[in-house]
Amino acid sequence: MDLDNLIIRNATINDIDRIAEIKVDGWKNTYNNIIDSSILDNLSIEKEKESYLNKYSLNDVFVVKNNEDILGFCRVYDYEKSPYEDKDIDCEIREIYVRTDLKRMGIGSKLFTFILNHFKSNGKKKLYLGVFEDNYNSRKFYEKMGGSLYKKDSLTINEKDYPTVSYLYDL
Repeated sequence: MDLDNLIIRNATINDIDRIAEIKVDGWKNTYNNIIDSSILDNLSIEKEKESYLNKYSLNDVFVVKNNEDILGFCRVYDYEKSPYEDKDIDCEIREIYVRTDLKRMGIGSKLFTFILNHFKSNGKKKLYLGVFEDNYNSRKFYEKMGGSLYKKDSLTINEKDYPTVSYLYDL
């Protein structure tokens, strides 16, 4: 894959179908054996599309494209005031996904670096990112991208707690 021809831009309403497909496929492939299968079985592209239409601002979603095909996306959050103990945290990667069939080709690294540079150029100081503790492949990637382990926590889904870890990135 020619990484020099990738385009990273803000998502548009026309990208939502593909974003929802990539996210659902990503959850089903990445979180199998990490979270309950009943959660994965109940994922819906339609529900994800509704979330992107009604809950999130497309200003906070970036897509990475090659020609006309979306290869991955990232949803971010820019804080006015940190919700964390570390008050220097002023931005976050909420989601980052690359199509399952294109992982380990450099697309995620290019998207991740773009996001870090985006926040840095906007005067941000420290980025937060959370991940399931048992998601070892993603954790290796986040560490390779320069993240330092911040803390352990948990995420409750359907009344069950799943261990998480978080990383910080100095910008």
